[in-house]
Amino acid sequence: GESILEARPEIGYIHRCFEKEAEDHTWAQVMPYTDRLNYCSAMLNNSIYAAAVEKLLGVEATPRCQGIRVIVSELARIIDHLVCVCANLVDIGALTNYWYLYNIRESLYESLEKLCGSRLCTNYARIGGLSHDLYPGFADEVRAKLRDLLVAHDDVMKLVARNRIFLDRTAGVGAISQADALSWGFTGPCLCATGLAWDLRKLAPYSGYEQYDFEIPTGTAGDTHDRIMVRMAEIVQSRSIVLQAL
Repeated sequence: GESILEARPEIGYIHRCFEKEAEDHTWAQVMPYTDRLNYCSAMLNNSIYAAAVEKLLGVEATPRCQGIRVIVSELARIIDHLVCVCANLVDIGALTNYWYLYNIRESLYESLEKLCGSRLCTNYARIGGLSHDLYPGFADEVRAKLRDLLVAHDDVMKLVARNRIFLDRTAGVGAISQADALSWGFTGPCLCATGLAWDLRKLAPYSGYEQYDFEIPTGTAGDTHDRIMVRMAEIVQSRSIVLQAL
């Protein structure tokens, strides 16, 4: 029965209260919180947070640590895109693709779980380094799984790239102009789908990304179709980065 007389929105706080929790914890204690920002990209969040604190402190991780961070970060990016695309395809009626993409996602999670002890909340990076080194056989195991990834990626592209139902339900749907995307603070594939090749790995390299050869996939229409296709293309680029880092 109450009436709201005034509301002052505070823009910038996410629902997990990450920023507020970080205010009264040490920098090292904040690391597990970064997992919760996006379960699918926990490894990426760990690495980026550690790099941010290192930048503040003037500390540089060893080349090996930076290389491993790149590897696990790009695996996390691949997993994130696999989940995003396969769930999207299910929602528009393309169930078979879900299994192709989800199976390889589960396979990659097995390697990450062996590496850090957890599937989703990884807590793997440390300020100045990592919690521990790669396990024996990690490189060969990941290479084999990346071969499977390429097969799954190609299978899905054959099923959807020229599929009339897929095109009808994605092309022109949810189109965002480049100007609006910039005004609204879009980043990542959602921004690249509008045609702008904006990627901090290229424009402001960190963790040695300047050493790796990769492209920035872009779209043209900024619609659902382009957002899916940019993610599918980024999967291939991330795969290449991991192989180079290994």
